Amino acid sequence: MERLAPVLASADFTFEFKEPANLPNPMLAMENACFGYPPLDDAPAGTPPTVIVSKVSKSVMAGQRIGILGANGRGKSTLVKTIARVLAPISGTLTEGKGLTIGYFAQQELDVLRPLDNPLEHMVRMAKEGLPAGQSGREQDLRTFLGTFNFSGDMVKQPVGTMSGGEKARLVLCMIVWQRPNLLLLDEPTNHLDLATREALAMALNEFEGTVMLVSHDRSLLRSVCDEFWLVSRGGIEPFDGDLDDYQLYLLNEAKRAREELKATLKDNKEIITQAPHAPVANKKITANLKTLRRDQGKLEQTMLDLQTRKHGIESRLSTPLSASELAELGRELKKIDEDLAVHEETWLTLSEQIEAEEM
Repeated sequence: MERLAPVLASADFTFEFKEPANLPNPMLAMENACFGYPPLDDAPAGTPPTVIVSKVSKSVMAGQRIGILGANGRGKSTLVKTIARVLAPISGTLTEGKGLTIGYFAQQELDVLRPLDNPLEHMVRMAKEGLPAGQSGREQDLRTFLGTFNFSGDMVKQPVGTMSGGEKARLVLCMIVWQRPNLLLLDEPTNHLDLATREALAMALNEFEGTVMLVSHDRSLLRSVCDEFWLVSRGGIEPFDGDLDDYQLYLLNEAKRAREELKATLKDNKEIITQAPHAPVANKKITANLKTLRRDQGKLEQTMLDLQTRKHGIESRLSTPLSASELAELGRELKKIDEDLAVHEETWLTLSEQIEAEEM
């Protein structure tokens, strides 16, 4: 697929990635790897890890430009976090090429930033950990470098936690560029960027000589940067041979399938509760309470189905060209829906337990 170079609408801000010091090939080899999360610290002994993506055997080669696709919750960020060394693989092996240098942009900027530290402290700490080829660790040089990303004057001493989302994202980009990586792992990098910075990023990525792995709902960025796509779906990873219009159709079909699965799950749980042996209802008060619980559960089920419909509608919209403000707003709405669904699922389980208790 031919990449389309973006047109820079404003000269307010530009930057570039320096030529990598080396290009290992392959950059990374995954052999029967499973990705996920270890048990929580307070989990009972013997609790197994949570596997999100399994049995991945793929190589990442020098110069590849991979767009990572998939509906929310399928494991895109889990994959990227594992390659970025934030998570350890659950099983299997990840073998890094000699001299691999990763530049990681986390979806939540504070995953890689310290809210109480200022930009200069972030740069000084990186310099103490090791200087990339051609970079200086002198404080004045670090200040000058921050200035190229519009961090100057008092801003170099401003705590990160008080910055806007766009400023945090720009600081992460600054840190990545300074590290002179040969593999870029970018997880939703444009969520908080203004139009000029988004276009500057797209131009810089097109000139980058290393490898790019990009997760983004920004279809124009994917189209301009990536020439191949991996689809994270149903617990695995496979090549996606279609274009981004085909991907939008795939998301719509996935939304329909997810709604049907949710309906089937709720129906099965209802049948299990209904078929469970229980004693006759003792009096009218309990009967009235049981009716109320069942009515509340039915309303909650409809609310969950409505939220799922809204969620997949947003995911479909996010795969179309949108402005920076629209992307940010839809991202916030999607996060709120996921939070609401988690709360409603807990409430549904509680209602189910109360119904079961009333029927005993």
